[in-house]
Amino acid sequence: MSLIYKKTASANTSPCHEGPNIDLSEQFRRRSEGSEPTSTSINISRRVSFNSSPVLRCRYSRCGRTVLATTAEASSFKNCHNCSYTYCSRACRRAHWEKHRKTCLFSRIGTLCRQVIAAAKEQKDTLTHLSKMARRGYLSHGPGAVKCFFPNPEAAETFLSKGLQNLGELTYVRWQDLLPSEMGPQLYAELVKMCKNYNPDSKLVLYVSVCVISETPASGAVKWERQLVSRCAKMRLSKDVQIPEREPLENPETLILTSAPVKGGADKIKQRQIAVENLQSHLRYRGVSLKKQHPEIYRQLMVYCEDPSVKFTPVTVYPKDSVSGKSFMCIIMLEANEESLKKVESAGVKVIRTVDLMKNPLFE
Repeated sequence: MSLIYKKTASANTSPCHEGPNIDLSEQFRRRSEGSEPTSTSINISRRVSFNSSPVLRCRYSRCGRTVLATTAEASSFKNCHNCSYTYCSRACRRAHWEKHRKTCLFSRIGTLCRQVIAAAKEQKDTLTHLSKMARRGYLSHGPGAVKCFFPNPEAAETFLSKGLQNLGELTYVRWQDLLPSEMGPQLYAELVKMCKNYNPDSKLVLYVSVCVISETPASGAVKWERQLVSRCAKMRLSKDVQIPEREPLENPETLILTSAPVKGGADKIKQRQIAVENLQSHLRYRGVSLKKQHPEIYRQLMVYCEDPSVKFTPVTVYPKDSVSGKSFMCIIMLEANEESLKKVESAGVKVIRTVDLMKNPLFE
């Protein structure tokens, strides 16, 4: 069997190249050690020599050039900036990047992101630091994620080996401020879902992002592109972070901000504007800014003021009174009749105060 291997190792010794007068049985007959022809021994020595020297191969499939690592040609080979792939030239590296990036970046750097998340869970001091930031961010801005940014893969690897002092740049991001263009639609949807469904009293959402810089697959001068590879996860808050017990909100204070139906005419828009201005004054007095904290409701109110044909759909929010520190229920019902208000009370809502915005600019 060793003879078959050695014969097929060279095209010149293949049966189809030796001519019609060669006895095939002679070629494939078992021989004892040392009885092989001299030419075969030469082939063996060449094979062993080839295997003993590392070979570099261009990973661009349309090229595939190979050289021995010990030759001068090997010094001109280029490495991928993010992994061990080798190329015979910058041109091949650029040409292969569009295909290679899918496995190189999103596999290697994605794994690195997951390692950072795992390390954040395991390192007590890091978890405590992240937990404190998550609590401060939630109390100031509402539900969101702690974003940990590393400017390059090396920085993330340094954190894995050295810990908290090399943790990436931290920021707290509200879920409304997350950008799908920064992380892709799939991860964006996953991250937003986490931010909307986690319990901020027991968990935090960590969003790790690593920046990778690489050559663009373009001809001419070398150009570089910046890409972000990200991963996210929910994790338990550190036990060292004290969470005050919340007051039960079974019967929160309920404030109804309403106005009577406005008749058509030239004054309709003006009356709507007065009602909305008074509405904002009542909420600002309690430290609530619709424009900052509830931008979608604010936008609807602006449209309601400008277009007399638009009706404002009643909405309920649960803001926090900055003076008392307590949350309260606020029902906004513009141009509501008496029957609508009675329906709210009959639904089991304990109304503490109802304000007619047209009659009471700030206080009753």
